[in-house]
Amino acid sequence: MKLTVYTALFADDDIPLEDVGQFYPFKHTKDEVQYVAFTNRIDLESEFWDVIYTPIEEGLSARMMSRKVKWNPTKFLKDFTHTIWMDSQCYFTVEPTAIVDYILQNEYHTAIHHHTDLQSTYVEGMVQSYYYCLDKPSIVNRQTEKYFAEGLPYKYDHYETGILIRKNCDEANNLSNSVFTELQNHSIRDQLSTPYCVFKARELGDTGIKTIGESFTAHKGSLPIPKSKIFFTVPKPSEKLKENLDNR
Repeated sequence: MKLTVYTALFADDDIPLEDVGQFYPFKHTKDEVQYVAFTNRIDLESEFWDVIYTPIEEGLSARMMSRKVKWNPTKFLKDFTHTIWMDSQCYFTVEPTAIVDYILQNEYHTAIHHHTDLQSTYVEGMVQSYYYCLDKPSIVNRQTEKYFAEGLPYKYDHYETGILIRKNCDEANNLSNSVFTELQNHSIRDQLSTPYCVFKARELGDTGIKTIGESFTAHKGSLPIPKSKIFFTVPKPSEKLKENLDNR
């Protein structure tokens, strides 16, 4: 396994530098894992992460640039068999290689955690647009109307996309590309588009997408906590995981 854990921090006029955060180091070894962080901030340095300066592409906001890196690992990374994307406010409590082994189990190509507070894309749309004002209601309404017309059930696997576990294969890359296409055409909120893309992929016979249930506790507390940290743990761990539970 050649595993790359990667994240991104981009700043522009809409996201001031002081609100972007920093790259958190882990206590884990780096022997089996490459840790890569993409940023347009020349002031960010890390002794743990391999920081890659990446200018924001013309026509993209900081948020969309982050989404592009997030959903297009093959365009930004080289020489890997698996990736774990993690939002910049996330960190692990176990070794990433153990997470991949335990969750994908050579059976799945993508694993995404279910949302701990919301169980519906349609509710997510209302919460994100009307309550948090994270996107225009008109944009979100058109998007959810499309999803309803195409058969996405009211209650379907709904995700928190702060951590994505993927194998580098055509099926995983096709799913990632479809999510990014939705982001370009609709809301920038990938928690809206991901359930729809998973639903459509499964309709076409893709059985390699795993919804992670109890494997990590997402928000420390309940909504709304915009900068909560995600604690990634696995219940009933394998022996390899048990050996790494001290790395907290």
